[in-house]
Amino acid sequence: MANQSSELHAKAAFSRSCDSMTTDESSSFEGTYEDLGWYHPQINRHMSEALLMQNGCEGTYLLRKSQRHPGHLTLSLRAADAVQHFDIKIEGTTYYFGLGTFHTLNEFIDHFDHMPVISGENGVLTQLQYPYPRHIDEPGIYDSVRLHTVMHDTTPPDGPGKAHAKSYLSLATKSGHMTKLGAIRKNWKTRWFTLRNNELKYFKKRGDDKPVKVIDLNQLIEVCPDNTHNKNNCFRVVLPSRTFYFYTSTPPEMQDWIEMIHWRKAHQDRGT
Repeated sequence: MANQSSELHAKAAFSRSCDSMTTDESSSFEGTYEDLGWYHPQINRHMSEALLMQNGCEGTYLLRKSQRHPGHLTLSLRAADAVQHFDIKIEGTTYYFGLGTFHTLNEFIDHFDHMPVISGENGVLTQLQYPYPRHIDEPGIYDSVRLHTVMHDTTPPDGPGKAHAKSYLSLATKSGHMTKLGAIRKNWKTRWFTLRNNELKYFKKRGDDKPVKVIDLNQLIEVCPDNTHNKNNCFRVVLPSRTFYFYTSTPPEMQDWIEMIHWRKAHQDRGT
C-alpha cells in the first residue's frame, strides 16, 4: 500500500511539473538546449525507457545526449507500447531533425509546438504532448529499517535464475507493424508487434489487449536476415520449437528489429 501511495505521489508530481513547464517554455526561450526543462544530461537509453514506460504515457518525451553519435542529441518519445528514439544533429547553433533544419534553438522548440506529430520507420504517428521534466518534486517518505541480517543464499552467484532476472530488467522496447509467415497455412499476415523485456508479442491489430502469441526470447538461438522466401527486408527468429519469419516495409526497420532482438540475446547470454 505504501509503494502504491508513493507511486501515485510521484505521478501527480510529474503531471504538475509537465503542466508548469509547458506553460513556461511556450514563449521565446533564452539559453541553450542544456537549459531546457526536459533535457536530461545524465541518462542513457535504458534509463529514458524506464522513466517513460513507468511514469509517462503516450506522447511523453524527453531530450538526452546520444550514445551512438557523440555530439548529437536524442529525442526519446513514449509511444503506446514502446519508446522511440530519434537522432538530432547539431552543428554550431543549427539543429537537424528529420527533414527539418532549424537555425536557432527557438526555431527548434517552435517546431515541436506547431508540428508535434512524429513518424518513425514503422510509419506509426505519435504526437509530442508531455515534456518529461528534469526536476520533479518527490515525496519525502522513507521506510524505516526494522531488520538487518544475513541471508543464507543457496543459489550460485552467477546462477541461471539471477542471469534471467538481470536480463528481464533490461528494457530495449520497440513496436511496429511486421508481416509474418503462418506456421500451418504458410500465408503472410501483417500484425502489430511489441518488444519489451524478453518477450516479442504480436497482435491482430494495434490497440488489442490480448496478443495472438508471445515469443519467449529467453529461448532465442538466432536472429538474422533471411533470403529463402523471396521477400524483401525479411529476417528469421530461430527458437528450439520453431523458426519465425518476418518482413518489414523498409531495410532500416528490418535492421532495427534484428539489432534490438540480437541485443536482447547478447545481454541474456552475458546475464546482464
